[in-house]
Amino acid sequence: MEKDSLSIKPTIECDCTKPINEAVECFQCGIPITGKPIRYSVDGKEQDFCCFGCYLVYKTTGLKGDEGTAVAFLGKFGFGYFLAMLVFMLSTYLYGAHLTPDDPQAQMFTGFIKYIILILATPVMILLGYPILKNAFSGGRINLNTDTLIAVGAFSAYFLSVYSVFTNKPSIYFETATMILVLVTFGRYLETSSRAKASNFMKKLMELSPEKATVIKDGKEIEVSRDDIKVGDIVKIIPGEKIPADGIIIEGQGHVDESLLTGEVKPVLKNVGDEIFTGTVNIDGLFKVKVNKPSEDWTLNRFINLMKEIRASKAPINRISDRIAAFFLPLVIVLAFGSFAYWYYQEGFEKALIVTLSVLLISCPCAFSIGAPLALWIGLGEAMREGIIIRGADVLEKLSTVKYVFFDKTGTITEKDMVVSYVKALDEEIVRKACALEKNSEHPLGRSFVNYCVNRGFDCDCKVEDFKVYFGYGIEGSVDGKRIYIGSERFMKKLGFEIPEELKGIERKAEREGNIPVFIADDQKVVGIVLFSQKIKDEAPVVFRVLQKLKIKFAILTGDTPYFAKIVKEKLGIDQVKAGLLPEDKLRIISETKKQGKTVAMVGDGINDAPALAAADIGIAMGCGTDLTRESANVSLLGDDLRKVPLMILLAKKVRKVIYTNMFWAFIYNIIGLGLALMGKLNPIFAALAMVLSSAFVIANSVRVKNW
Repeated sequence: MEKDSLSIKPTIECDCTKPINEAVECFQCGIPITGKPIRYSVDGKEQDFCCFGCYLVYKTTGLKGDEGTAVAFLGKFGFGYFLAMLVFMLSTYLYGAHLTPDDPQAQMFTGFIKYIILILATPVMILLGYPILKNAFSGGRINLNTDTLIAVGAFSAYFLSVYSVFTNKPSIYFETATMILVLVTFGRYLETSSRAKASNFMKKLMELSPEKATVIKDGKEIEVSRDDIKVGDIVKIIPGEKIPADGIIIEGQGHVDESLLTGEVKPVLKNVGDEIFTGTVNIDGLFKVKVNKPSEDWTLNRFINLMKEIRASKAPINRISDRIAAFFLPLVIVLAFGSFAYWYYQEGFEKALIVTLSVLLISCPCAFSIGAPLALWIGLGEAMREGIIIRGADVLEKLSTVKYVFFDKTGTITEKDMVVSYVKALDEEIVRKACALEKNSEHPLGRSFVNYCVNRGFDCDCKVEDFKVYFGYGIEGSVDGKRIYIGSERFMKKLGFEIPEELKGIERKAEREGNIPVFIADDQKVVGIVLFSQKIKDEAPVVFRVLQKLKIKFAILTGDTPYFAKIVKEKLGIDQVKAGLLPEDKLRIISETKKQGKTVAMVGDGINDAPALAAADIGIAMGCGTDLTRESANVSLLGDDLRKVPLMILLAKKVRKVIYTNMFWAFIYNIIGLGLALMGKLNPIFAALAMVLSSAFVIANSVRVKNW
């Protein structure tokens, strides 16, 4: 029964099959392996690694991804810090060696200390410096990135010091080379651990699926790994267990907690024939479930894959920061060579080297590199916790600029499940056929009517053929060979049917009381009317007040009569209600608003509002639940809580503010630091420390997103 704009829900088939030539991902770091992978056995299974280092990290820490890498960085920092401090302390002795130039024993001991320092510094350069050097000069070419600056600075100091040891020269800078790498490693630990914390929601999602499951084979119960469950397996699930796989219940009854996937706190009663989803929890039932999908199509796995795609996306501001960093690196190299030439001419080689090292280190654009993505990752993670699936960092950024929000009414401003308050028809046969026809509709009114008929014992298993949807009007189809039409008064008039006076009186009374009238007709005349009572959501007035405080304009777009729109205005205390709209009218209103240069968001149920959602800058679909494939929406709300609309806008504004603060800090820091380094007033070790402190500031500032 189509009152607002209606579209048939598109069928989306998820093809998760990998192309034959697609690169596999590293088991530890998750980065695609472009060359030949290295295979090692993990828990009895052969896994692909991009390098021995990743395998060593996994074997050492037992953790995958950013969390394992962070622990590895911390371990390397501890080892490097211990040796670097020994190097630093022994180097202080060398600073005073010039006080005893004529003492042969002192000079001999000084030479011995130099070799000890060399021995202590070399493991630090290999363990901490080699990965950086490899990244800077991989693929047979020089890569202009942050690691290039660090590698040039640290290894220049190291090899100059090695040369000085063997030629008995005074230029010993082992403490500078090692301390630079130690500080950089600590900075990498801070960055990686912060990314790992931003990914905690993903980790929690993965933990929702149990590692083991009980499968019934040949009448016997066998415990198998979750990864070994196949299509057609019968899985036994006892009360309190997490659901290990998507499937159909073939035996048992009970309640299931689907709050994570649907946003609904109330447990759902499941019976034989109902579908059950991975990531949900069996509360009190004893189920036997037949697995009906391969693992890559299970709801939770699709959810996780969607999260990975979202995390991999880049916002425009993120791309801008990348371009700034890319432009900055060649400039720094030019300035470094220029400063070397200037100070070499002014004060000699050693001063020139120290200044050049300082310039290279203070100019590392680490803060630029993590300033935008880290805040965006945390923001996306916070949205996910609230049941708000924002499909990309670019969408999150655009949300912060929204100036106008349009709302659909049915199922958005009003409660999704409306109640059938009155039915009048020629006979029960008409009601039964109308019910059978509505089973093919996704509209909230149609679902309510079907529930009404089923609860009253109507047999609605009629044969339906040639089902059609008329957007904004209604539906039609052949039911057991008889043509049935269901829809608005406008639909009846379009078909050429007159509304009987008796039914017109019922319609007028319904509109005065705020109910929705829908008519039923056969191929000859109007034969029935169904009234739906609807309740405006309790949170709707609060949402509109918050939007007003945010200085965001809004309006309700509905296909209902102007009379009913007046009732909505009175109950909500607002004037922005546009009634009597067809789908093309909604599209026109959205397009006209966009032409004014305003960022427009459209909020609907994602089923009958697909064209409007697609036309808006930001399409927000509510009540998606386990349906994660609403392509018309940029944002999917797992539940029906309208308050999440202003919440997501507030979150987006917070993320944008944090990103701008990060960018401003990184710019000012680099300009001031670079100036001091070029003037020769910044020691390389302090430059490296300042680089770490800058990254720490950006990380701490990004964490403020959690306080939105």
